[in-house]
Amino acid sequence: MVGMPPNGTKSLTEKVYTCLRADILAGRFPPEQRLRPTELATAHGVSLNVVREALSRLAGERLVKASAQQGFAVPPVSTTDLAELTDLRALVECEALRRAISRGDLAWESEVVAAHHRLANTPMTIPDHPEALSIDWMPAHNAFHAATMSGCGSRRLIELTASLGEAAAIYRYWSQFVDHGRDVAGEHRAIFEATVARDADLACRLHREHIQRTADIVTAAMRGADPGQTDQPARDEQAATAGPLPIR
Repeated sequence: MVGMPPNGTKSLTEKVYTCLRADILAGRFPPEQRLRPTELATAHGVSLNVVREALSRLAGERLVKASAQQGFAVPPVSTTDLAELTDLRALVECEALRRAISRGDLAWESEVVAAHHRLANTPMTIPDHPEALSIDWMPAHNAFHAATMSGCGSRRLIELTASLGEAAAIYRYWSQFVDHGRDVAGEHRAIFEATVARDADLACRLHREHIQRTADIVTAAMRGADPGQTDQPARDEQAATAGPLPIR
């Protein structure tokens, strides 16, 4: 992480916030790792106030845990939290998808088609490193799912689905197991076809199964790493070096 030139406190805070947010979502900080403002300020070449403001903003998004005694830290991960998060995502995202299918116009449908075309034609993994996602695949993946729900007609609902998706994104980096037998492209294609066919029941069922399948894979991996503590925060720091697991 490189230092940044001073361009005003607000601009610096935004830049540090963006960098830290990306680092957390990319799994560069293990769960429960302390985020020490002094160290981060030095790494980014900014003041302590700038770092604290950025961390407080991330805490508001639940991407950072803030406590008076412990300071700032990456949130813990647990199978219980993942199960609750997956249930909530199924409820909220399927409602957004159902509304989008009902209300979406031609422009929305065209956006879905374009997003799926981009996803289908973006290699998922790096040829020389089949365990690692390509740098372009995850943005294409997120954009596709966002497009399917974008026609729901509610800004707040769209923001909520985005927030839940980012909370779930943290989990994909703490699994060292990837199900190579899973046809992720086929799952996306089926969701796409049901969506543009305006079959809300089928699209929602496929979407629900899609996110549940990923949650099951991550849960199994977490239990394998710590079979006696399946409902406790995962602390396997080796997972920090694992390749990311597709999730949505």
